[in-house]
Amino acid sequence: MSRSALLSSVLLLGAALGCSSPPAPAAAPPPARSSARTAWVHPRPPRGVPLTEAPALVLPHPEGAAALGLPFKGSVTRIAVRPGQKVRKGEVLVEVLMPEVVRAAGEYAAASLRREAHERRTAQLKALQEQGMARVFELAEAEANLAEARAAQQGARALLKVAGLEGSAAAGVAQRGSVALRSPVDGVVTVVDAVLGQTHEGGSAPLVRVAGEGPARLEARLSLTLPEDTAFEFSAPGLGAVPVRLVGRAPSVDVRDGTLAAWFEPEPARSLPSGLQGTLRVRADGLPEVKVVPARALLLEGREVAVLVREGEGHRRQPVKVVGQSGADALVLGPLKESDSVAADAASVPVSGGQG
Repeated sequence: MSRSALLSSVLLLGAALGCSSPPAPAAAPPPARSSARTAWVHPRPPRGVPLTEAPALVLPHPEGAAALGLPFKGSVTRIAVRPGQKVRKGEVLVEVLMPEVVRAAGEYAAASLRREAHERRTAQLKALQEQGMARVFELAEAEANLAEARAAQQGARALLKVAGLEGSAAAGVAQRGSVALRSPVDGVVTVVDAVLGQTHEGGSAPLVRVAGEGPARLEARLSLTLPEDTAFEFSAPGLGAVPVRLVGRAPSVDVRDGTLAAWFEPEPARSLPSGLQGTLRVRADGLPEVKVVPARALLLEGREVAVLVREGEGHRRQPVKVVGQSGADALVLGPLKESDSVAADAASVPVSGGQG
């Protein structure tokens, strides 16, 4: 064979060998999975861990706010306050000319005078009748006039009541010709919507608003039944934790969201800004039977919740009742002691890891 033919044969043989793939090596069996080392933790008291949290709102005190408007048509004759001014209960805020009220004040004062006169006349006639010196029709006429004066007085008093005035103020209103609107609460003037000489219809927007202070009451909606002796606290931006006590709860659950309305008051009593929004924390500090474990320590089997408690080389399932959860922690009720060791992640414990 020539040298060139031999070279060609070698090249062809190399190409053939290069095109064929070498047999794949047998796949190595996966390494045996070793069981992860399970972390065991001790249940701890619920110091600083709330059972639950819920949005809360500070409700206005019944005497913590007032809006003064006009029950009848009137015009402003004097403005005595301005926004930001502190006022006391009974202090004059605005004076208004209300013709209907001034007329009623005059009628009341006149009816009072007539009533006094007819009362004196009736008393005289009764005394004379006992002596046989007065006729029956004279006494009857005097009593009828007295009844008419009383009726007129009662009608005028009713209208004065609508305007927030007592009968004793009728003479002064009739003389001045204006009605003084007084603050019904101690507080701070927040709105003055009045201009001298401006006329307002009865039932229009309030002329003055006053924000007062009083013992605060909070409303929150809770979604769980709380154990006895539960402690509560309220916090809001710029406000430290305020201990509060439960003063009442709704007798039925709201069907819209399944929550139960509850009301709280600061302890000791203090005032808080009306409308302040914050967070109600349900504390478990005073519940020694409640323990805190990792949320992953809970094992759900059917309707039962349990944790795994170490016993020697194995473990046992301990049923518990979950009463709250805060982040990665769960608060549970059950016969757990702080000296027990609980699996931090129940799902990582091998099924064959021992059953007590």
